[in-house]
Amino acid sequence: MNLTVTGKNLKITDAIKNYLIEKITQTDDSLYKNTSIHFNLFVDKNRHMAEAIIKQKGLTTRAKDQTRNLYLTLDNVLEKVEKQLRKHKSRAHTLLIKKS
Repeated sequence: MNLTVTGKNLKITDAIKNYLIEKITQTDDSLYKNTSIHFNLFVDKNRHMAEAIIKQKGLTTRAKDQTRNLYLTLDNVLEKVEKQLRKHKSRAHTLLIKKS
């Protein structure tokens, strides 16, 4: 897993990076196997926006969200990404079963 975090109008602290790493490692490890994860974080007045781009072999997943709380925004984005990855994984598994 390769994690990159960039920020616009926001200083990326170790606490933010550690929070993301902790949240990602709590989930199923097979979802983030051999992935490149890039987070873009933005702050505009009272809005915190986050965008996640997950690149795997043959698949690119994106998710965006915005709220007033940075950590809530990160949780929402990770939830969206995990939902998309699980959906893709189950579809691939279903196709594999149908072929055999």
